[in-house]
Amino acid sequence: MVKLRKGKIMKIGVIGPESSCNSVKESLQQIDSELEVSCYIRERVSHCGEVVEACEGECDAILFTGCAVEDFVTGSYEIKKPYTSVERSSVSVAGAFLKMQKQDMELDAFSIDVVENQVITDLLDAVQILARNIYSCSMQPGVDEQEYVDWHIRLQEEGKTNVALTSFVWVYNTLVEQGYQAIYLRGTRETVRRALERLKSKYALTQAEYSRIAVEVLKLTNYECHVENYYASMIEKAEMEKEIVRYVQSIQGTIFPFGKREYVVFSNAGVIENVQNYGRIQKLQQTVKKTGIELDVGIGMGLTVYKAEMNARKALEQSVRRKKQELFLVDEKDVLLGPLDTERQLRYELISSDPKIREIAAKTGLSEHSVLKVIAIAQARKSFIFDAHELAECLEVTVRSARRIMNKIMDSGYGKLHAKEMAVSGGRPKALIEILFQ
Repeated sequence: MVKLRKGKIMKIGVIGPESSCNSVKESLQQIDSELEVSCYIRERVSHCGEVVEACEGECDAILFTGCAVEDFVTGSYEIKKPYTSVERSSVSVAGAFLKMQKQDMELDAFSIDVVENQVITDLLDAVQILARNIYSCSMQPGVDEQEYVDWHIRLQEEGKTNVALTSFVWVYNTLVEQGYQAIYLRGTRETVRRALERLKSKYALTQAEYSRIAVEVLKLTNYECHVENYYASMIEKAEMEKEIVRYVQSIQGTIFPFGKREYVVFSNAGVIENVQNYGRIQKLQQTVKKTGIELDVGIGMGLTVYKAEMNARKALEQSVRRKKQELFLVDEKDVLLGPLDTERQLRYELISSDPKIREIAAKTGLSEHSVLKVIAIAQARKSFIFDAHELAECLEVTVRSARRIMNKIMDSGYGKLHAKEMAVSGGRPKALIEILFQ
């Protein structure tokens, strides 16, 4: 069963011609009776883009009735929800062969569109049919359905084929209406099941992406509340905060003031980590700048709130240092990205050529990267005092490993015992060490 969090059933939107949509919907409900399925019907492939916006707004995922519909729509529209299409497999073609046999048609004189040549040749080999007059036209993005109609008709009128096998409902209906032999290649329950599995996988990946935590730290780098203009400064800040609140609402985030000049915004990675949001932040920065205040922003990702906030502060530090109000992001693997939303976006590890860092790494046995992480997190939290649990989370190691690292740091002279904290419930006292990396 395909379910969202809190037990909500995933809603699938099916896009395509009416008969195909109804067939796919029936198969989906036979596979899983609890699925919620809605059909968005357009008879012509070239018209299917008209229902995409409504489908995305109402459904969790999109299933196109065929690859032709998918290719056309995705070639013209940016689909934000997970999607896939129902393929036409050898089973679909075999079903057409059965119909041809029932109508006493020869199996070696037909035209077929959209289905890949390999599928056709494998099936012909399996049923031992020689390809005497078999014409195949695989999927060609951007080609109008009328061109497929003309192609099938020309072959029949020239006596080269007896019947047209088509994956287009509109092509099939048009051929039949004009008196030509045609068979519609339907998606089977097997191909619908495979499409549903692909859709489930894509949806699961999307949900995983949206479960990552994102934090933005917004800092007013040049704001001062002057005593002689106290009320004017307060009004100016209130106007600026209105703009920040509007931005936070647009990303469905939560905001917390941090002191007089910082705001911490919590959201999820799926909303924050995209070009559209970078544009929103830059627009916010420009609006705030009109009040005479500069707003720097750092973005951090992580699997915990603590990790995401620490990464956001590292990104903010990079932005403040450059004094250009550029956007930087540090992801959950401590990779720094930026400046964001520019043609010259950089991607690099947090590294240092400082000989002091190399010396600390050599003496403590830590990597230079780990030394830099400890320093960056300590600076962000404004304290170089750690216990084993905090250091373990910082370095993403076990608490046992963190205790060994703490001992190495102290043995090398880069740490000292700050205090021992007794737990309220008693037991072994917790050692707090001050790390002397600076």
